[in-house]
Amino acid sequence: KAAYEKSIEYARAHSPITIEMLTELSSLVMKNTGKEYKTALGDFSSARGQLRLLNVTAGFGGKSYMNYSKVPAKLAELCDQINEARRGSKGKDFNQLYSISFDAHFELVTIHPWADGNGRMARLLMNQLQFEFGLIPSIILKEDKEDYTKSLIAARESEDLNIFREFMFRTTAKVLRRDIDNYLQSTGLLEEESPAYSTHIGKKPKSREIILNMLSKDGSLSAASLARRIGISPKAVEKHLANLKAAGLLRRIGPDKGGHWEVNT
Repeated sequence: KAAYEKSIEYARAHSPITIEMLTELSSLVMKNTGKEYKTALGDFSSARGQLRLLNVTAGFGGKSYMNYSKVPAKLAELCDQINEARRGSKGKDFNQLYSISFDAHFELVTIHPWADGNGRMARLLMNQLQFEFGLIPSIILKEDKEDYTKSLIAARESEDLNIFREFMFRTTAKVLRRDIDNYLQSTGLLEEESPAYSTHIGKKPKSREIILNMLSKDGSLSAASLARRIGISPKAVEKHLANLKAAGLLRRIGPDKGGHWEVNT
């Protein structure tokens, strides 16, 4: 949280990206989980955001990242590239601005400046740029983590940055659609259709039809139970129940607790 708040502060101030800034943010990211390292070249601490003085690989037996001795110069070069892109961002469209943030993410994680926390720092830098550009921040969902990692590896090994860009555009659009749908469901403005009821031919049944079908089989189901089974919000279910009652298609027998629903056929 502290790292994210500091990052937003830098974005609001339109501060240039520097090694000192990245070191400070890394120290906040790794404050509670960083380690002290002792090497032949000296000691360093990932908890203080210090650049690595050792070589690292991508997982056990994985491909090695660049030699530690090249990291400071490459990181300085990346900062210059990002700042040049920031200065030229005026007039660019959303796709171009998102691409700048995705490219910064990819390049930072490829340089791998720290012994720990490189992925978190790459995502933080990406979000900082997006916030500065007035974009909605990209989020990597837990369910997409494996594909996220694969896209990074594939882009690096093939030297084709478009592989990672395309993944990020897809997942950003997916999260935006999910958030919009969740909002509309919570307000009852969207009739969410559960994937469990999808068919290959013809239209999917509407939520109210699914509710009637389920209550005809088990009238004891609560609004919360219906919401979990259908995949919409309890508030949306309650609105459907009220509308079905008003239309004479459904009636409540007994109290809220201990009663049941009866479908009028």
